[in-house]
Formats: sequence, C-alpha cells, structure tokens
Amino acid sequence: MEQQTKRKSKFALMLVLEKDDGTIKKHNISSAVVEVAAAILFVIFVAIICKFVYDSITIKDARKEIVNQIVTINSLTDENEALSVENSTLNSKIAVLSETVSKKAATEDALSQETIENALPKGFPLSGSATMKETDDGDPMLIFTASSGINVITTGTGTVVSVDADEVYGTKIVIDHGNGYKSVYRNNGTALVKNGEELGKGYILFSVGEDNQELGYQIMEDDQYIDPMLLIDING
Repeated sequence: MEQQTKRKSKFALMLVLEKDDGTIKKHNISSAVVEVAAAILFVIFVAIICKFVYDSITIKDARKEIVNQIVTINSLTDENEALSVENSTLNSKIAVLSETVSKKAATEDALSQETIENALPKGFPLSGSATMKETDDGDPMLIFTASSGINVITTGTGTVVSVDADEVYGTKIVIDHGNGYKSVYRNNGTALVKNGEELGKGYILFSVGEDNQELGYQIMEDDQYIDPMLLIDING
C-alpha cells in the first residue's frame, strides 16, 4: 500500500519594482509575513466594526436620552404654565381679599368712631324743652326745670354704674360712657334703670311729674367734674 505524503501548500507574494533607470527589482514576501499582515488587517477590520456598532448603540442611547429630556422639558413647561395661571389666580384672589379686608377695616374704624361718638355724653338730657340755669357751687352742674310728661334721658350710650340716694334731689344715677366720661343725673323721681344695665342714647331714666320737675345734670371726665356746657348739645 502506497503511502501518500500530504504536502502543505505554501505561497509567496512577489513585489516588482521598476526603477528610474529601467532596471527591475523583485522582492519576495513570504507566506508567513502575508499571514501576519492579513491577521493584523482582520483585527483592524473587526475593531472598526466593533467601533461602528458601539458608536451606533451610543448614538441610539443618546437620541433616546434626548427624546426623554425633550419630553421632560415639555412636561415641565406645561407644569410651569399651569403654575403661572394658578399663581395669577391666587394673586387675583389675594387682591380681592386685601380689598375686602381694607373695606372691612375702614367699616370697622367708621363703626368704632361712630360708637365712640355715640358714647360721648353730648346729648340733651331731656326729651323736651326746659328752663336751665348753671350753678357754681362746688362741682359744675346744670339745673333743668321741665314740665310733667317730659322724660329724663341718657345723653350717650353707656352702662349704669350706680343708682343711689341723693340728699338734695332724692335719686342719683351715674352712667359710664367709656373713654373716661361719666354722666350724672339727679332727680326726685323713681329710677327706671338698675345698676349694670347697658343703655343706648336717649334711654329713659326718669319720668317727670309734678313732684320731680327739677333735674341736676353733671359730666365727669377722668373722675373730675367738668362744665357740662363743654359737651352738651342744647338743641338736643
């Protein structure tokens, strides 16, 4: 039996160079060098392919990230616009509330001023006409003489702080009007109010009859008697 010997095929690469003078020079490149060069080229090719694939994936991820950022930006823009509208609405409500509070404060100030004004004992202490004289004996006092059927009334809003007996006039009523002012009514009639009552302006304190036609009227400021004419409105 004949044994056949397998021979490994080899190849070589020949480079032919022609010089300027017409001579030809040949260079043989062995198969080993060619194989190494081919291997290097293959590695470079694979590297280029890998780089291309990597760049493609990176670009794809970058595009995806850009899309996500655009979506986020649009969402934030819409949210910002909604907040701006809400802020504008709140500012309008605040302006309305501020105006309401200002009007309420002005109304309360006016009511407070009106309350203080109504509390001052400036009114006429009788519901009708009467003769009047002033006394200078001790504490200032106005003495009124009225006809039957006329009422002794409060000269301002206030609280009854005392209903006591009076040595000269029979009964004395003291009303506290606040802000340091008090009014004093001295008459021989029956008191129609009691201690602690809250009274409005013009409230009846005594009814004038045949036996109690004289009224002694005084005003106190900070517990000191003052001339009633400084406050009293004679025209009622």
